[in-house]
Amino acid sequence: MYPILFKIGPLSVHAYGFAIAIAFLIGILISLHYAKKEGIKREAILDLSIYIIIAAILGSRFLYVVGEWEQYKENLMEIFMVQRGGLVFLGGLLLAMLVVVWYARRKGIPLLKLLDVLAPGTALGYAITRIGCFFNGCCFGLPTKVPWAMVFPSGSLAGFYFPGKPVHPTQLYAVASMLLVFLIVVVLYRRKKFEGQIFFWWLILYSIYRFLVEFLRYSPIHWLGLTPSQWMVLPMAALAIYGLIFNLKRLKA
Repeated sequence: MYPILFKIGPLSVHAYGFAIAIAFLIGILISLHYAKKEGIKREAILDLSIYIIIAAILGSRFLYVVGEWEQYKENLMEIFMVQRGGLVFLGGLLLAMLVVVWYARRKGIPLLKLLDVLAPGTALGYAITRIGCFFNGCCFGLPTKVPWAMVFPSGSLAGFYFPGKPVHPTQLYAVASMLLVFLIVVVLYRRKKFEGQIFFWWLILYSIYRFLVEFLRYSPIHWLGLTPSQWMVLPMAALAIYGLIFNLKRLKA
């Protein structure tokens, strides 16, 4: 585990924060590539990216802090130490999507076309972010005896909750899953038949991955046997499936 990649004088470069920065950069570059194909101005994507970055960090941090309030209520300044880890992707995704809806209406850009443009970069960016989670020792799995299980050091969250115990490296499961999803949506983009098709498929594939990996990932909260993340992705997947079916029927009509 390498929570701090390197130091420049008194400045420490955290693996988690560095991975997030790279993830946003790669995501923006990929979105610019697809925006050109869709006839969306480069300036619009760059402008939107600023809003998305702010919304994604605020939304994901807010949801994490709410779930771990006991950890922060005595030291409120720790809430702002995002570079050390502690973001919930689904919180950032929901707030970022609201920002995209607002921006699309403001600029007169077809919403589903814009969501298609953003989907591939989001998938790859998520994979890169989880590499940072692995180095940071957060977003870890439950104890297991599988041959590829890993023991995280005591300085990490995984090592704190499960000291000396091998756990599922769910961060690496996420990296592999989202790399596969990225490849799938890139291939699908070449055969795109209607606006929203890429976004709907990305949302479905992400929801499937997240629902399944949650059974292997540590979560302090369960409602009726499922984690909060599992409950959140169920309606997201349902809406995406409805969007696919509705548009496919419209094409055949």
